[in-house]
Amino acid sequence: MKKYLKIALAALAMVVLTTSCLKDLDVEPLDENLPVATNVFDSPEAYMQALAKLYASYAVSGQEGPSGKPDIEGIDEGFSNYLRQYWNAQQLSTDEAVMAWNDATIKDFHWQTWAPNDVFIAALYARVFYTISISNEYIRNAAGKEEYKEFLAEARFIRAHSYWHALDLFGSPGFVTEDDAPGAFFPRQIGRTELFNYIESELKAIENDLGNPRFMYGRADKAAAWMLMAKLYLNAEVYTGQNRYADAVTYLEKVLDAGYTLAPAYSDNFMADNHTSPEMIFSINYDGEFTRSFGGMVYLIHAAIGGTMPADEFGVGGGWGGLRTTKAFVQKFYPDVVNGIYSTPRPRNYKNSYPVIYVPGNYMIPEWDPANSAQLASVNSDGTTKVTSGLKPEKNSNLPMDPHGM
Repeated sequence: MKKYLKIALAALAMVVLTTSCLKDLDVEPLDENLPVATNVFDSPEAYMQALAKLYASYAVSGQEGPSGKPDIEGIDEGFSNYLRQYWNAQQLSTDEAVMAWNDATIKDFHWQTWAPNDVFIAALYARVFYTISISNEYIRNAAGKEEYKEFLAEARFIRAHSYWHALDLFGSPGFVTEDDAPGAFFPRQIGRTELFNYIESELKAIENDLGNPRFMYGRADKAAAWMLMAKLYLNAEVYTGQNRYADAVTYLEKVLDAGYTLAPAYSDNFMADNHTSPEMIFSINYDGEFTRSFGGMVYLIHAAIGGTMPADEFGVGGGWGGLRTTKAFVQKFYPDVVNGIYSTPRPRNYKNSYPVIYVPGNYMIPEWDPANSAQLASVNSDGTTKVTSGLKPEKNSNLPMDPHGM
C-alpha cells in the first residue's frame, strides 16, 4: 500500500509541477507600456511606426544611433550598416573604388579574394535577412486588413527589394516568408531562378496597391516597383538564363511616363534638398539630426575626404581618409595625365593654397575676431604675402601648404 501511495504522490507532484511551470511561463510584463507580440500592432499609429522601422533598417544600424542597441551582433555597429555594406560589396569589388583602411578583410573586396567567412559579407547577409525577417512579421500581422492594404504593399516591396539584393549578391540564399512561423529552424535554400520568379510575382501582385509616383518622399510607390522590375529584368539572363531586355524597357517606359527624368546637375541628387530632384525614385532618408549612423551617407561622404580636401566644402567637419577611386578610373576622364594622379581628378581651375598667419599679439585681446584682425596671407594665391586687416581670406587660403605644389 505504501508503495502505491508513493507512486500516486509522485504522479500528483509531477502534475502540480507541470501545471505550475506552464502557468509560470504564461505571463505578461509588469510594465503595461512594454511592447510584446500580443500588443505591438494595436493601432493605426503602431502600423505606421512599424512600417517606418522597415524603411529605417536600410538607414540605421540599431535602436539608438549612431551606436547602441544594435539590430545585429558580431561586428562593429558602424561597419554593419545596410547601405554601407551594400555599397562596399557593389563598388569596392570593381575598378571604381578602393579602400585605404586595413580594417579586417575590407581590402579583399578590391583584391577579389573574399571568402565565405568574411566578416563584411556575413554582416551584409545578416542585414539583408534582418530586413526580410521584420518585413515578414509586419506582413503576418497586416495581411487581410483592408485598412492597411497600402502599408502591406510597401512591406512586401521592401521584402522583395532585399530579396533582390540576396539574389544579386548571393545567388541562392535561404528563403523565409510570413508563412514560416518564428522559431529555431533551418530555412530552405532557394534556387536563383525560383527566387527571381518569386520577386517578380510579388512586385506584380502589389503594383496596384502601392501609392502613385511621388506620393511621399522616401516611401515605396508604383514607380519604385517599376524600377525594381526593370533592374530584375535587366540581369534576368544572369539570374535565369533567359533574356528579358524587352520587359526591362517596358517598365522603364512606365517610369519615364510618370515624369521622372535626369536632374539638370548630377550633384543635385546628393544635396540636402534632393527631394526636389526629378531623378529621385526611391530614397533612403537621412536628415543629420534624427537619423544618425556611422554608415550610409555619413560614411560615403566622410570616408571619401582626406589629404588637403577641404571638408567644409562638402558640408562636413572633417574627413576619414579612406575611400578613393583608382588611377585607371581617373584616366578614363583625364587620359593625358600620367604622373601625379591623386585620389580624385584634379580640378582644372585649381589654385595653390597658402596658410593665413595672424599677426603675433593681435589675438591676445579678449574681443579678438579673426575676421577683423591683422593677417599675413597670399590673397591672390600667387605666393605674394601681404598684411591685411579686416579682410576675410580667400575660400581656400586657410588650407595648409600643399606639399605637392599643385
